[in-house]
Amino acid sequence: MSALVLSGGGARGAYEAGTLRYIFGPLARRLGKDIAPDVVCGTSVGALTGAWVAAQGMDAAKTLWQFWRELEPHHIYHLRLLDLVAGKDAFLNRHTDIGGGTALFDPSPLYEHVRSTLPWRQLYERIDSGKVRAFVCAATDVATGRCIQFTDGGNRMRPDNFDVAPDILRETATTTMRYARIGPEHVLASAAIPFVFPAVSVDGHWMVDGALRQNTPLGPTLQLHSDRILVIGVKRQRGESDIPVGGPPPTTGMLAGRALNALMLDPVEENLRRIERWNQMLTWAQGAYPDFLDRLANEYRPYRIVKSLLLRPTEDLGHIAARIFPLVAPELPRATRMFLERITDPHEADLVSYFLFHKRFTRELEELGYADAQKMETQIGDLLA
Repeated sequence: MSALVLSGGGARGAYEAGTLRYIFGPLARRLGKDIAPDVVCGTSVGALTGAWVAAQGMDAAKTLWQFWRELEPHHIYHLRLLDLVAGKDAFLNRHTDIGGGTALFDPSPLYEHVRSTLPWRQLYERIDSGKVRAFVCAATDVATGRCIQFTDGGNRMRPDNFDVAPDILRETATTTMRYARIGPEHVLASAAIPFVFPAVSVDGHWMVDGALRQNTPLGPTLQLHSDRILVIGVKRQRGESDIPVGGPPPTTGMLAGRALNALMLDPVEENLRRIERWNQMLTWAQGAYPDFLDRLANEYRPYRIVKSLLLRPTEDLGHIAARIFPLVAPELPRATRMFLERITDPHEADLVSYFLFHKRFTRELEELGYADAQKMETQIGDLLA
């Protein structure tokens, strides 16, 4: 069973769309088969992307490509000049029909898009028919700080269908899997970045962005018996050569971008390394003792070998944002331009890269995702085939 895991990252989600356009397009044609995942897990923008994939399968790639290539800030949020100069009571207390509270942006356009454009009926049909085993989106419960993994598997989904293996991924101390018919409020809660978008009420609980606890929800894929996992991240791994030495002191924008990156930092790489160590041990044990896995399943708990692959940007998306923002700034609404100018850094715009919902930026990220997936075609094909 295959699983797709999608990270959160605001406008960086365009990168995920590019990777899926290649995987569900040229790669699927080369393999000659439908490679839509059985399990889809996502956080924040990854939850939105995941909802499309769960609803449309491989056809979602074209829908996502069209969305990101024509994107403008007013498609996601509204921001007025008055919001930037008024007192906190005038703009920080947003009220929507599904939530409210402290927020800089008015997310009404995003709400309308998710409700009216995402094919919810098709999503439920694919889940109930078994074409999709489960769709999972993660949000953070404000009251408890726990990550809530909303899981929609239709009538088949029952707690006793799960093999939870805390020895492999110790996430149960801070996460809860909750079975639900996922709707707009769940994915919008998953994307509600604190202080940027208002909190969303889900079943009487205030929820915000799942990235605060789990930006890359890997655990549910194991609990749902997946044995092939493709993880798509939106942050490039930095080496020692990428760390600047000296130079001017960090700006407010740079520090804020680093803080947001830290909030969205996931132990996904360590988790994947842990899975690989288990794979090596199970492979050795099965070779040495041919009935090892059968006895383990019958006498203790069923474990299995899990293949995984992490796909992430080969370029720094913050650097791309720093290069593109000055070029598109004149085209942005005045209030949006002023806000982004305040938080940008001339050399590295990590923070801006999360909020630069402009087609010139998102197109480049989408194309980078396509190119990166093409470079890893052999590895992805081996995993999904």
